Formats: sequence, C-alpha cells, structure tokens
Amino acid sequence: MTESDWVVGDRDRLTFDAFCDTHGRAWTGFARARLRDDAVAHTVVEIAKARVWQEWPRILREQIPPFHAWAILKEEIGACLAELMMNGEPLPTQTHVPGWVQSVRTAAERAHHLLETEGSHEQLYAALRRLSERRHDVIVLRYLLGLPDDQIASYLGTTEANVRSTVRQALDRLAAALGGRRGEGR
Repeated sequence: MTESDWVVGDRDRLTFDAFCDTHGRAWTGFARARLRDDAVAHTVVEIAKARVWQEWPRILREQIPPFHAWAILKEEIGACLAELMMNGEPLPTQTHVPGWVQSVRTAAERAHHLLETEGSHEQLYAALRRLSERRHDVIVLRYLLGLPDDQIASYLGTTEANVRSTVRQALDRLAAALGGRRGEGR
C-alpha cells in the first residue's frame, strides 16, 4: 500500500477512479492532439493521473475539481514538450491529414468562418498553434473531442457563455489566419 492509499483510503480511491473514468477520454484525446504520439500521450496522462492522485484530498476540496486536474495535465504536457526540446528531439508535427482537421474544418464551415477548401492541413495546424492557449483548448475540446460546453467550462474553470465566446473568437482568428470570411454568418 502506498502512502497515498493509506492517507486517502478505499472510498476516496473509488471516487478517484470514477473521476478518472469520467475525464480520461478528454485527457487522453487532448494529450494526443498536443503530442501527436499515442504512446507518449498515454504516458503523460498516466503521470498526470498519478499527480492528481497525490493531490486528490486537496483537489476534492476545490470548488471545481476538473479544473485542477486539467491544470496538472497541461503542466505534464508542457513538461513533456520541454523535455523533447531540451533533448534536441523534434517537436511533434503533422505528417498526414489527421482526423481532427476534418472536425475543425466542419465546425468552422458550419459557422461560416472558413471557405470549404481554404488552406492546407499544415496551415490549419500552424494557425491552431498560434491561437492563445485558452482558444486552442476550447477548439480541441469542443471539435476534436466533441465535449459539451458545460464540461469544457469545468475543465477551464469558466462559464459556458465564456466557452461559447472563446470558440467564436478562436474561429474568427483561424479564419483570418487562413484567409476565410472572418465574423460572417453569425
């Protein structure tokens, strides 16, 4: 039995496991989107889960536990990317047209922000990387992972209205970066 198991106990372990089951798909999908490698993403998510478990009693006392777990995941993704850079390894890149490209394109087309075939997937990926962290996160969470706004809001520690506003801003910026029709069709 680890120290965390002894301190927290079986009941909290069940709560933690249910929490991870609820949020694991989003964590893994987000890590995959950022790291572009399933094995690395899985490892980072497991490290994040271990950290969340270590901090579980404190996280349970927080007003929005998913927000705090999300922050830990983002820290671990950042640490992984920093380690790649420090080791002189290349940062993740796109080598083929990924499934998320179609998800983001379809969403943007529905919002009348991008022309149907405007820009390559490399340009879209570059435009996504230039978004602010919050805008990038809402695009990935909503369009790649298909999460509802209330769940996105809990991860980001904000309101559903703010999520919707951030999505509109992100789509406007993507459209501008790709030469689409900015702000039309609302």
